[in-house]
Amino acid sequence: MRVLFTVFAVKTHLYNLVPLAWALEAAGHEVRVASQPDLTEAITRSGLTAVPVGEELNMGDSSRGPTSQTFQGLSGGMTDYGTAGPSWEEALGAFTVACPVQYEFFSGQSMVDDLVEFAGRWRPDLVIWDALTFAGPVVALSCGAAHARLLFGMDYISRMYGFYTELLRRQPSQHREDPVAEWLRGRLSRHGVAFDEDSATELMTGQWTIDPTPPWMQFSLDLHYLPVRHVPHNGPTGVPDWIHTERGRPRVCLSLGTSGRELLGGDVVSATDLLETLSGFDVEVIATFNAEQLSSVPVLPANVRLVDFVPLNELLPTCAAIVHHGGFGTVGNVLAHGVPSLTVPAPWWDEADLGRHLADAGAGLVIEPTALTVEALASGLTRLLDEPSFTANAARLRTRLQDVPSPNDLVPELVRLTERHRAPAGA
Repeated sequence: MRVLFTVFAVKTHLYNLVPLAWALEAAGHEVRVASQPDLTEAITRSGLTAVPVGEELNMGDSSRGPTSQTFQGLSGGMTDYGTAGPSWEEALGAFTVACPVQYEFFSGQSMVDDLVEFAGRWRPDLVIWDALTFAGPVVALSCGAAHARLLFGMDYISRMYGFYTELLRRQPSQHREDPVAEWLRGRLSRHGVAFDEDSATELMTGQWTIDPTPPWMQFSLDLHYLPVRHVPHNGPTGVPDWIHTERGRPRVCLSLGTSGRELLGGDVVSATDLLETLSGFDVEVIATFNAEQLSSVPVLPANVRLVDFVPLNELLPTCAAIVHHGGFGTVGNVLAHGVPSLTVPAPWWDEADLGRHLADAGAGLVIEPTALTVEALASGLTRLLDEPSFTANAARLRTRLQDVPSPNDLVPELVRLTERHRAPAGA
């Protein structure tokens, strides 16, 4: 079958889908990956065939301008409410902003137009779309393909959409404004596809959802989920010789990810404070910082090895612990290699929840950025290195991952579901 992946132009979201795309190709299926032109090189360097669509996203530039605030508020609108759930005003406000601003930014009209034109020629059987790239379901409906959503972390959107639809039903008829339906209707009508209100949930959440988060991190939602084991992919890179050299002391990784420094206007914690604290430990620190992140660091501590980028998939098996920002790609590597972690969560999406899940499982600790002090960081890292339970629990989580189907295991089920959901030939 022919499988079209759609993803907006951010490398971490691309890397999330690469192992599944490889698995489909290895099974003999045709695969294309469509995104804005600024992701084309990263797609092809991952060994996949790119389809450039629309205009460049320029995520790094836009995140320092007006769009920055809407992106940085994306998770807040989906997660910031009391234990009783959101009010109607909170749920309505979340999607009133998200649909026409955030989601439209990630896959705008020119991207959808080009995708519809390509899909009309190539005729994919299945469209797999990144969970923030809503061009995917529109294109699938335009050409009759089945479509599946691929998560990149915790499913806040579906959870909030469930609250939203229930609260909408409770509103008096004269107050049932529905910005989600209006946004979907407008996107479909542009390409001659009729909007059916009964299909809105499918357009927002996929005919089914491929979920790479471990089952014990997932929400309990009434949707069709296919679990898949997260296979770390850190992009095309080499492995430095020093990674596998003998070490006389424990190694600790310090990583704040690449999205904050490249796309989102900088990190939320001080590199100076982190390095100053770690300088007091008898460990080898591998710090993945670039020059901009180090601009305020007066002197690099003697126990720190500085690298702009190193594949965590290679580095973490050599580490006794990691201090990190809680991003899904980083957490995926942490789980895959069973490394205890101290999370100082970034505010972009699910970093705080992922860190708390690791802590609740006894495999790590969390320090909120507002509570980050030299003393708190030193105390946390001391516990990770000295208390064997953290290492034992991290190893237990790694073992549990082996029970989750791999991308290769998932392919036959994707074929079966595609046969069920795609439009009949000639329709």
